[in-house]
Amino acid sequence: MAVLEKMRKRMGVFISIVIALALLAFIVNPEDLQRVASMFSSKYDVGKIAGKSISHSEFSKRHDKYNRILGLTNQDLNKEEGSEMVNNVTWQSFIADEVLIPACEKAGVKVGSKEMVEMAKAGADLSPVLMNEIFFMDENGIFSQDRLQQFVQNIPYDQTGQYAEYWDNLQNNMLQDRMFTKYSVMLAKSAVSNNLQVRREIADNNNSYDVDFILQPASFEKDTAITVTNEEIKKYYEKIKPSLKKVETRDAKMVVFEILPSEKDVRNAKEDIEKLYKEFQGLSDSEVKSFIERYSDTPFNDFYVKKGDLKDWSSILDEFASSASAGTFMEPQPYDNVFVAAKVLDIASRPDSVYLKYMPVPDEKTADSLMATIKSSEQFTAEAAKYLAGQRGAEPGTIGWVTEAVAYSQLPPEFMKAFTSKKGDMFKLENNGFFVIARVDNLTNPVKKSKIAVLSRQANASQETFSNVYAEAGKLKEAGTNLEKFEKYALDNNLELYPVENLLGGAKNIGSYEKMSEVSRWIFDAKEGQVSEIFTTGDNKYYVVAALEKIHPAGYAEISEFTPQIREFLTMQKKVEKLAKELDAKVSGATTIEEASEKLVLPVSSLTGVTFSSLTGGAQNDPILIGNIAKAGADGNHSLVGPVKGSLGVAYFQIKGQNNGAFYTESDAQRKNDQNIYSILNVLPQVMCDDAKVEDLRYKFY
Repeated sequence: MAVLEKMRKRMGVFISIVIALALLAFIVNPEDLQRVASMFSSKYDVGKIAGKSISHSEFSKRHDKYNRILGLTNQDLNKEEGSEMVNNVTWQSFIADEVLIPACEKAGVKVGSKEMVEMAKAGADLSPVLMNEIFFMDENGIFSQDRLQQFVQNIPYDQTGQYAEYWDNLQNNMLQDRMFTKYSVMLAKSAVSNNLQVRREIADNNNSYDVDFILQPASFEKDTAITVTNEEIKKYYEKIKPSLKKVETRDAKMVVFEILPSEKDVRNAKEDIEKLYKEFQGLSDSEVKSFIERYSDTPFNDFYVKKGDLKDWSSILDEFASSASAGTFMEPQPYDNVFVAAKVLDIASRPDSVYLKYMPVPDEKTADSLMATIKSSEQFTAEAAKYLAGQRGAEPGTIGWVTEAVAYSQLPPEFMKAFTSKKGDMFKLENNGFFVIARVDNLTNPVKKSKIAVLSRQANASQETFSNVYAEAGKLKEAGTNLEKFEKYALDNNLELYPVENLLGGAKNIGSYEKMSEVSRWIFDAKEGQVSEIFTTGDNKYYVVAALEKIHPAGYAEISEFTPQIREFLTMQKKVEKLAKELDAKVSGATTIEEASEKLVLPVSSLTGVTFSSLTGGAQNDPILIGNIAKAGADGNHSLVGPVKGSLGVAYFQIKGQNNGAFYTESDAQRKNDQNIYSILNVLPQVMCDDAKVEDLRYKFY
């Protein structure tokens, strides 16, 4: 009875849950239940790190946080760039929390509270995380302690909580950055070359040898006497298997339907511009800009162009702009489904490029004073250095050579004054209370240039055209219910089958086609032989129907994939081994390279200045041959050496001279050691991720 009572109590909870779920099913939408169940399904994991699953809901919560932070900082990114950036930052935060920081802590690395305080103060210990944060920069783009303190003091008054979230994230980044920096320094300090290693490296690089050698390549023709067994192939495969690890890839076939304007669409665009052109001809120059901005598919560009500037866009327009007189019109001309008309507004002699310098100053009075006193380029640079103390680069305040097009698109409008200025001219710019002094430090010789107004009309695919192309894609989808039928319909109807081979998860582009994320995501969610729905690419240029051909699962490459290469490699090894025995028998009794050459009827070649690091490629620089030369030189062996069984043949050599230099020093050895350390640190995060068996499955959702 006691046992039954225990079972009743334990099973009671389970039975209650079953009854509750059964009742819930009557009053809750089954789709809602499925959605709740999905939260606990590994199918909805975004990744796995060190055996821990990262659920979609967990990732989304953190993703939303970084999205809010991105919005708060107002970074100048388009929607796609911003989404990609937030996606990667979110994933890297999980990597840091689950892999990098635990590794640092395990090694005994810590960051104390006092250290965190010092990292938030201007000076040598300032965290690099804070240096480029826009909230803490002054008007010159330099970190300001006052602005940081002001921001922190305002956190309690921010009702949205965004400031607190932002500052908390910064502190976490500061901590992680310092932790990994300390860990990296610790590893770098522990990678020490002992005196014996340094001396050997210096000797290897300073001692060079002049060598005479003969080389007999192995034949590539089939040798029936040489066989490679399946057991030998399997044994070699097991040897190289660790290097054959691969991620999951997939093969597919696609049919891409390009959405191009129809003949009717082109006619409509032509009619549109012809109507606009009549109105365009009746406008005064002062009315042109607003007309272009309103009706043209090309924005109004308020700068001058020289002959050749427009050639890449339209050779007809370029010729017109460089030869027509002011006030002349160009009638609408077709160019790659674009109709272009134009008017020459002005012709002038102007420099093509100017060399600009600038400096920000605190107020207008300072600007006027400096402009009155600065007389030379050197003076300007010296003053700019005072106001741009934190700027990196060779010369503070230097913008460099810019063309009119670059100045117009990338600099404040006031900089266009530079193209009507003389060398040495300065002018001040004011923007929201901030002042900048600009100087024309140099300019190119003036050339004939024109300012033109371009009226263009792009022939775009209409809704009717989209519907027609979609209908064509629909026929393929309807007929191609599986891969075999998909391929047959495509071939029967002269539709190009685009092969997709070894596609990686998360691919944004497929071959030459861009913005294919949805297609890529489907390919990695489909079953072999399955045919997709009709996809629209992110730029609305194509409709795509795909069929999954083959899944190559993650793991190690199958032996069958490398059998031909392994067989060829082992065959060559056996050929070289056989050739070495044959040559050794013929060379018997020879003591010099000349005698060996005569016995084998092979020409003597020479190498000069060979060191242990002389691996520059070529048959004569086979690493095996170079290694043997370096060893013989180190041993003082100047007699005939061979046979040396190389990668593709057999060699004999004899050292004829030795040069003992002193150009490779201890500093060079240290520099090389530092480079090796840097290479190790560069791959360290990936090594840690591999060790933690990190599995990135974001491509299923993002």
